[in-house]
Amino acid sequence: MIQRLSEAACAVLCVALILAPLPARADGSQASAIQAGLLQPANASLQRALQQMDAAPGSGQVAQANPVGTQQAPIRKPSLPQGFTYNVDFSFAYPLGNVGFTAHDPGGMDAGFGYAFSRTNRVQAGYYEIQQVPVGFSNRVVPFYLQGYTGPGTNLPGASLGNQNTGVVDVTTKDKIFQIGDQNLFLLGGKIPIVITPTYLAHTATIGGHSDEQLIEYNGFSTTVRLRTEQEYFLAVTLPFLSTPRMFGTLTAAPQWLVHPAGVNQTNHAQLFLLGYVEYRFDPRTTAFFQPSRLVQYNPVDPYPEYTPSFIYGVAHHFTKSTFIQVTMLEGGATNTNNQWGIVSLTCQRLPCAPKQVAPQFAGLHAAEVQVQLGIGSPTVIPL
Repeated sequence: MIQRLSEAACAVLCVALILAPLPARADGSQASAIQAGLLQPANASLQRALQQMDAAPGSGQVAQANPVGTQQAPIRKPSLPQGFTYNVDFSFAYPLGNVGFTAHDPGGMDAGFGYAFSRTNRVQAGYYEIQQVPVGFSNRVVPFYLQGYTGPGTNLPGASLGNQNTGVVDVTTKDKIFQIGDQNLFLLGGKIPIVITPTYLAHTATIGGHSDEQLIEYNGFSTTVRLRTEQEYFLAVTLPFLSTPRMFGTLTAAPQWLVHPAGVNQTNHAQLFLLGYVEYRFDPRTTAFFQPSRLVQYNPVDPYPEYTPSFIYGVAHHFTKSTFIQVTMLEGGATNTNNQWGIVSLTCQRLPCAPKQVAPQFAGLHAAEVQVQLGIGSPTVIPL
């Protein structure tokens, strides 16, 4: 079975190499929510299925023969976690790196539940709050333009009124993500379990403790958008490639597209989100994990879908069967924006320049956070 799993994993990795990354505005919030709401439940389901298959008669394990005439127990087919499961946790986070001011991330909470309707079908829903402070917004010295006279979109491209310090810009972001998925368990060739999860995701945020509505400069014109409000569909396929007493690994590929374009979005073709997951269990209570992903970014400030590498890694520990602490590092950054992050220019819409009439132009986002979660819940939802 491991050979078949490895062959399947290689096929997915080859697809990832063919699809090279594009320019990106990056953050780890969506990857973190997908990890908690989609990946972890799928991993729990696959671990359960593999354990049931290994324990089934004919799996290669030595079993004691029953006397002739003894009624045989029925073969147990692999299944998703049955019944009702839940998780609730509270978290706090700290930015890593120089964000230009003394940042205090707001606390957050996550809550999720799952219910199995049958052996192979299960619904999983959750609400997740992720805090982050991207770099490159505060105390930056950038070119200052006057709309219609200098700067992009005029007959004097590149001309500016000089340089302007952005000052202290509170871009402390609290992402709020609701996600619901319909898990379905299948066996490939009767031997390899996979989980297919059609998923709906709704994403919004507060920035600096306020709405995410923002006047921006795009292609020489000003427009008002909600920077981090969008709705998306996924069709996620998760399969295992590693399963030992101490280690477990999966690959997830998910076509992803917007429910509807917003802001300056120009297209809405399906994009391929790729995610890997590996965990190592030190003992039944403590697990280290690493999750690289090829994250699809399609915020309203992005005209076209963009990709970025992101990484989530950390350690989780169960105090009891249903209480846990988890320390997670989230990191994501633009790959080819010439190391330009945050605000790259300011444009005054008309004189005199009131603060509400100055539109920033954004490059990529880059954020690195450490997040601590304390919670309760079923181990089948968060298999730590």
